[in-house]
Amino acid sequence: MKKGLQVIFFLIIIFSMAQCAKRGTPTGGEVDTEPPKFLRASPENFTTNFNREEINIYFDEYIKLEKPQEQIIISPPIDPRPEITPMGSPRKYIRIKLNDTTLQDNTTYVFNFGNSVVDNNEGNPLPFFKYVFSTGSYIDSLTVTGTVSDAFLLEPEPFISVMLYERDENFSDSLVFKQQPRYITNTLDSLRTFELTNLKEGTYQLVAVKDRNNDYKYNPGKEKIAFINEPMNYSY
Repeated sequence: MKKGLQVIFFLIIIFSMAQCAKRGTPTGGEVDTEPPKFLRASPENFTTNFNREEINIYFDEYIKLEKPQEQIIISPPIDPRPEITPMGSPRKYIRIKLNDTTLQDNTTYVFNFGNSVVDNNEGNPLPFFKYVFSTGSYIDSLTVTGTVSDAFLLEPEPFISVMLYERDENFSDSLVFKQQPRYITNTLDSLRTFELTNLKEGTYQLVAVKDRNNDYKYNPGKEKIAFINEPMNYSY
């Protein structure tokens, strides 16, 4: 009798433990929907009289870069293209390494990251983050916005490059084949809109190209092109 009671008591304990285990199963918490937050940069964003070879950009959580070759636009283009990589252990900052690069004097440079900066776990993007610096004493601040449409397609193509060439004494129609533009951006994903920021005063030629090989030039027979006939004058 006593042995039978012990068995029943033992079974009751096992059953109780199983019930407790069921009630206490962890759910993992709520899904993170917040993008990374920019904390600071070294040198600071919108630095003037820039003369460094390396830039570090810090965020509040682990990050990675999605499709950086497509998403990250540098304007004006820098040749050779800087190394842009997530760094640290864990990776909470991005390093921009300017390798053997001669920057233009009195020029504002914009690193537009598009939607490439995402958190490491859920992939939430930090939309259109920009790092800006100037090699001169001030930051250029003119902005141009617009839309791009394909005359034959019902929907816009993604990643149309929108370029501005300076209309100066060196300008010719052949520059789109041979030379990178003064300023560049793209429409990103499936959006038709574009925005060129931190422009200096001047007269420009506006060109749009389906830049398939990302060389910031027009390749006849392989890429689509469009342009505005009249020069564009921008001033404060």
